[in-house]
Amino acid sequence: MITVYVYDERQCDPRKCSARKMISSGLAKELRSLRTVPHGAILLSPFAERALSPADRPAALKRGMVVMDMTWANIDSFPHLYGVKERALPYMLAANPVNWGRPMELNSAEATAAALFILGEEEQARELLSKFRYGDRFLTLNREPLQAYALCVDSTEVVETQKQFLP
Repeated sequence: MITVYVYDERQCDPRKCSARKMISSGLAKELRSLRTVPHGAILLSPFAERALSPADRPAALKRGMVVMDMTWANIDSFPHLYGVKERALPYMLAANPVNWGRPMELNSAEATAAALFILGEEEQARELLSKFRYGDRFLTLNREPLQAYALCVDSTEVVETQKQFLP
């Protein structure tokens, strides 16, 4: 099981916030300050130069995975952190009601579940998504890419594999 940490910028409606729901359901631990991000953790970042891959599993198991919860409208203010391993998710489609069908505009719950799936924690991903009405739709919509990414060896292979799913 991978420890999931969430740093919430509190930019979205708290009643609809997937990160808040992950925390309140006990599926993630809240980080109240960027200084508390575990050194060596995997940080999901849309600006990372490397894609998340199964090769990141040992670091995620040891140090955890961090999700920054912020709106896509404010993504340019994404903080740069030192001492973490920034990783980007490969191509997938959102299934949440706000960004349904949009490529790469996943909410925090979808991003977390996708990362867990790729890192070999499919049951943990399914448990997390079970708390959301759109959870099954996300897995159905992205079944083939997720399974393919989870079979890759490293970041380079994930990037190569995602090409078959790009429009």
